[in-house]
Amino acid sequence: MARGTTYLAKRASRRNMIEATGAMLGLTAASGTVTGRATRSRVRESRDGPRVTAHRGFRDVFPQNTVAAVEGASRLGADRIEIDAVATGDGEIVVFHDERLDDLTDESGPVAETPAETVLDAEVLGSGETVPTLARALEAAESNVTMNVEFKASGPLSWTEFAERALRVASRESERFYVSSFDPDALRAVTDVSPHTDVAPIFGRNAAENLEIARELDAEAVNCSLGVLDRDLVETAHDEGREVNVWTVDTWREARAPIELGADGLIADYPNMTAFAAGGSRGSGSSQ
Repeated sequence: MARGTTYLAKRASRRNMIEATGAMLGLTAASGTVTGRATRSRVRESRDGPRVTAHRGFRDVFPQNTVAAVEGASRLGADRIEIDAVATGDGEIVVFHDERLDDLTDESGPVAETPAETVLDAEVLGSGETVPTLARALEAAESNVTMNVEFKASGPLSWTEFAERALRVASRESERFYVSSFDPDALRAVTDVSPHTDVAPIFGRNAAENLEIARELDAEAVNCSLGVLDRDLVETAHDEGREVNVWTVDTWREARAPIELGADGLIADYPNMTAFAAGGSRGSGSSQ
């Protein structure tokens, strides 16, 4: 498969993913053209249980958002891996979660005001791993793993500039990826730069408002918190052909409701959810 393809797993297990071809960002209209948007419901019917996303690369097992985390989560069978993309003070797109370096690394200061040279040399949680570029993190994933690239903070860049840079990298380095964000403007920039790249709003409140944002963007999924998950949300999203991914699910008790409601994905900090999701889905007998 040529690089430059974007995926959201297309409502099926990764064994049944629909292949899609993507034009490299020139920037033309389509980094990662996704086939089959009109056939979402049909594809959804073939799914074989919730897919597990390794949140920050299973952050409670590996040093979060590092190459080691991406490699480790891939080895442990994650269907998808979520990483956080931010811009440094000089506009480099790196993988890091916090606004400041202080709590997670041996450096200090706001990422958005710190040059890439310093950020990329920062050691994460005393692990020996350093903050990676977006390119390096994506390159570390196994080819059958879908990358969920969360646009976290654009730093000194506009969201359009950020999207152009990040999508150019993603199209080159990843065979399967989509973009998620809490910020609707970040996703609007993605759809402006590359209309066929899959996007998903992230939210922990105001479900109705965020479902409307999903409609505006023709989002492939909604990534919601456990706190707002209910049957109406799942049924509405599914009726509109969207996937529902739920965060953060780290115990079998927390996983029970999403599985019973027919959620498509579990976003987790621990790899044990991979085994539970497979067993739970068989036991629940859920179908769409």
